[in-house]
Amino acid sequence: MSRQLTDSGDSGQEILFLTDSFLPHAGGSRVYYFNLYKRLADKLGLRVRILTKKVEGWQEFDQAQASENLQITRRFKPLATWRYSELPKGVLPLPETLWRTLKGHHPVLHAGDLFPPGLICLALKKLLRTPYLAYCHGEEITQTDRYQNQPRIRDRIYRSANAIVAASEFARQNLLRIGISAERIHKITPGVDCSRFSPRPPKEALVRQFGLSGKTVLLTVARLWPRKGHDVLLRAIARICESFPNLHYLVVGKGPEKENLERLAQELNISSLVTFVGYVPEQGLPDYYNLSNIFAMPNREESDGDIEGFGIVFLEAGASGSPVLGGRSGGASEAIREDVTGFLVDPESVEEIAESLRALMGNSELRAKLGEAGRRRAVTEFDWDSRAESLWQVNHEISARAKAAR
Repeated sequence: MSRQLTDSGDSGQEILFLTDSFLPHAGGSRVYYFNLYKRLADKLGLRVRILTKKVEGWQEFDQAQASENLQITRRFKPLATWRYSELPKGVLPLPETLWRTLKGHHPVLHAGDLFPPGLICLALKKLLRTPYLAYCHGEEITQTDRYQNQPRIRDRIYRSANAIVAASEFARQNLLRIGISAERIHKITPGVDCSRFSPRPPKEALVRQFGLSGKTVLLTVARLWPRKGHDVLLRAIARICESFPNLHYLVVGKGPEKENLERLAQELNISSLVTFVGYVPEQGLPDYYNLSNIFAMPNREESDGDIEGFGIVFLEAGASGSPVLGGRSGGASEAIREDVTGFLVDPESVEEIAESLRALMGNSELRAKLGEAGRRRAVTEFDWDSRAESLWQVNHEISARAKAAR
């Protein structure tokens, strides 16, 4: 961290971060939030309180990660849908917690999600003049575009925010599209911990466990969710597997598509080439990246507007020295430098994905070249500390203006 920030004497800044879910809940945006706020609290001295929900494994996680400056309160209730009738369900359980947190303090509110965190922050600004920062990953806009009335609330949340953090160029462009002025948008992309994710020999225990000796390993780390593109990737594997009998596909993640994907692998007669690993805790992921020769996630946009905002897994794979393949959709084009760190493909084209896999499977020198470039880019362009400093600066400006107005 820069000396200017750590010695600034501005450790009095306080943040109340509202988000519908937080680690150990899986998801790239949750990794993004954790890395930013952990550094704000433990390295830059800000007092951060996170208000979120209970998820599996939360007690062990909170015990390990909470500190004097980083407190995690789990009383939040996420919404089943974004319908108007659902909104009160997310808001009503919170007044007591919010009152205790705000009483005698002047935090800047940070909204990690539109509904209900963004709506709560909007209400608190109207009632108590509490300033807030809102995040945008891009899919909040493409998804709410499909509703009749939600865009009006969405736009009001963003327009009333004291600042907006766009997690990618894709998000920034969508904010501009709905009329948010450029000077109020601060782009802070995800980063990657290059000390955790780095090229290392594969763990022999995992090689034996999954029978990977002598195999060229294709890996996906993602929720088993339609927009991740597992199904199209399975069809592409079926097209090339006779040419590459040493191919093995590891699928890390859990989700509602598991049974459908397992059934599809059986129908394609490639079940013996595919291992569904299931959920792997965050701390165990580097070992799986080091098993892989190629990382692939042909992300796509779904009919409901669900889309990949960035794709932090592409950075993690690149930092680990793997070439990557992603969909030409959403923010993946920023996470992948095309033909330098990997390939971008039409996520609906089985043939294009198959051709890209053929090129990677059949050329170890190409894989090494792309993987080395991915590692260099991760190290030089995507460190977390610089991103935490950027968020510190945005929060400092909001806090200073609010203090001057009191």
